[in-house]
Amino acid sequence: MRTWLVLAIAACGGGPRYLGAQLPDACGTDAEACAGWMAERDLDAGNLDVYGDAALRRYVQSVADRLARGTRLAHPPRVVISDHDGTYAAFGDRIVIGRMAIEKLGSEAELAAIVAHELVHVEGRHATVSLFGPEADERWLATRRDAEGIADERAVMLLERAGYAPAAMQRALEAELDAGDDAADDEHPARAVRLAHVEQLAGGRIAGFEGRSELLEHLRGMVLGRDTRLGVRVEDVWVIAALGVALDLSPRDVIHIDGDSVVVRHAKSSLTAYPIGAPWARELAAGLDDRAETDTALGRISVGTAPAHPRSEAPLARLEQSIHDLLPQPTPGTWVVILDRPRGGLVLELSAKTDPFIRDRWLHGLRAATPAELAAAEPRHLRVVRAPRAGTVAELVLACPDPDAAGKLDRADRVLGAGDPIKCTDR
Repeated sequence: MRTWLVLAIAACGGGPRYLGAQLPDACGTDAEACAGWMAERDLDAGNLDVYGDAALRRYVQSVADRLARGTRLAHPPRVVISDHDGTYAAFGDRIVIGRMAIEKLGSEAELAAIVAHELVHVEGRHATVSLFGPEADERWLATRRDAEGIADERAVMLLERAGYAPAAMQRALEAELDAGDDAADDEHPARAVRLAHVEQLAGGRIAGFEGRSELLEHLRGMVLGRDTRLGVRVEDVWVIAALGVALDLSPRDVIHIDGDSVVVRHAKSSLTAYPIGAPWARELAAGLDDRAETDTALGRISVGTAPAHPRSEAPLARLEQSIHDLLPQPTPGTWVVILDRPRGGLVLELSAKTDPFIRDRWLHGLRAATPAELAAAEPRHLRVVRAPRAGTVAELVLACPDPDAAGKLDRADRVLGAGDPIKCTDR
């Protein structure tokens, strides 16, 4: 175990600090807990997956703590709220719950169902097996699909053991699984199979705590919809409110979102931009080839060429690489500009075919956003109102500022009573 720990720390920089943060005490006593902390630190430093609402994280953690008492785990896993849609059990006793997954749920029991599924994966060490197990083949994938079925099955039991309504499992899966894709993917059974299975297991048992008001009270003010860290277009300006910066565009510039990046195109020229956390920005900037840097009114700007990423087959190096592969980073060989600001960093990649005139226009158009631009780029937030009468969600959201947007936040056929909370958008 001691050798494992030494190698783990060496793989992550060989010192007491990692990406600007002090290594926790666990890195001297618990290898897997240390690896989990480093994985979370990478996500936080990369500004990739962490939604910074401490009160919401504590609430979801309390649900996980309640469920974990019914498992064989020595202690509850740590919950991380991500700014994305995905929900998964991560290496190192971490459960990542997507913000966009939470917004689709209608009660604490449904939230508990999603958490319980991931708790089973932690209990079964499935993330560890996935990382250090054999390469994926048909037999391995079949085992993964079996693990998903087992997680659904045991989650129903954990719900009931914790006092939640078992029937919430089916509603939670209906909210989370894409209704337009009924086929099994490589690692999951088909949606229809999973829904039928949990419906049978729950047996229509609705007795237990639901907690709609409890959930919605904790979701008040939560950011809704797509991850807005990437910014929005405000007329002929792309505004990244989280960093307080703007990029002037021409009417002929075309912008689209590509995963965790924004791509700006003008004829054959292209610019790829993505915000990241300040520690990850400094890490990337320090590793640029032919690097030059200067301090500006916006912040420190580093310019250089993205280096190739070294690969290793050593298990702990694979861990580090698998984490870093999740983080936004430039393609090797591309020309890169990295802006380091107090609230985070911004990476700009320019293709080799970028016209120098267009390149300079884009770079000179990078500036601080105005107060009006920041206000226009503000994302929608969840607003909770009380139903004036009994009815379905489809009927009651007509009182919301944007009924169409509100209707996508809940099941249209969910029946609410007078005074029950309704999910609306704030504008």
